[in-house]
Amino acid sequence: MVGFHAFQWQGDTFWIGAAGVDVFFVISGVIIWREAMRPKMRPGAFLWRRLTRVAPAYWLATGAVVVIASLWPRFMPEVSLSPSHVALSLAFIPHVDPEGRIFPVLPPGWTLDYEAGFYLMVAASLFAPAKARLPLVVASLAALSLPGFVFTPLYGLGANPMLLEFAAGIWLAHRMARGEAAPPGAGIVFGGLGVALLALMGAAGFQDILLRPLLWGMPAVMIVTGALAIEPLRALAPPRALVRLGDASYAIYLCHLPVVALVATGGFDSHWAFAPAAITASLIAGLAFHHLVERPLIAACRALPARLATWRSRSTTGRRSEGAAPDGSARAPAAERRAAADGRG
Repeated sequence: MVGFHAFQWQGDTFWIGAAGVDVFFVISGVIIWREAMRPKMRPGAFLWRRLTRVAPAYWLATGAVVVIASLWPRFMPEVSLSPSHVALSLAFIPHVDPEGRIFPVLPPGWTLDYEAGFYLMVAASLFAPAKARLPLVVASLAALSLPGFVFTPLYGLGANPMLLEFAAGIWLAHRMARGEAAPPGAGIVFGGLGVALLALMGAAGFQDILLRPLLWGMPAVMIVTGALAIEPLRALAPPRALVRLGDASYAIYLCHLPVVALVATGGFDSHWAFAPAAITASLIAGLAFHHLVERPLIAACRALPARLATWRSRSTTGRRSEGAAPDGSARAPAAERRAAADGRG
């Protein structure tokens, strides 16, 4: 996605890079289902973990874009502002911006609108018996993917078959939980074919927005299937540098578009030098944001319930101690204490 936006900024046609979103949706289906199926996972706990993982850093990044776009409108010309646009963006609600585009204030955040709806479906399924959860979520995703074909404006607002990529990830996670993952050899073939299909479509210039869930979704499923199949092989374990980039992927996702815009202001004369510079700067900024902001922010937010519980406990203990006499016995009511002081007790 970083490469896609870097080339897009220069007017290039590396549009196949957008297929990274489809791969991301399948991966998200796998990760979210694994988390939701933890023993004794409750809807509230699940939503709290998702909220603290995704929202604080996104809100901070969105706030930064609002400030930048207000002070320097030309810096990110694709960003337009209005109170309702900012509020809907922060609430993860799909909508049309003041210029008629279906993007939140931080444009790549449209994928988080899809994610938020998916999280709500999974959380709702946790109220159901365990055996009914997978069919319920898959059926909900399938049902919500259809209205966009009947009422076209809804297609761009999320009611389209891209939602089925989450379902594909759920299916992969379910198979793995049952010990039915593809063997490593088949995984290598699947993953290779998926990459090859996307590369061929990119080279041939073959694309279709309405058929995207099929044209890009199927290769995305193949790539994730292959990655999951070879995951247990230590010989094919990724280098630590790639693991660290993976850990910082969300931070890179949030930072990269403003960073690409910043590099663009540097006035690169070489068309081909811009993309490497923008990608490198985005990775560095994302890693820094991950370690210095995102991780501490998540830790602080997740510690809030325990801190509130401690504060309430201390407050209750303090009130009780105020009502006790120095010798540990209960104090008399205030009215009785005043009467005794006046000699009326």
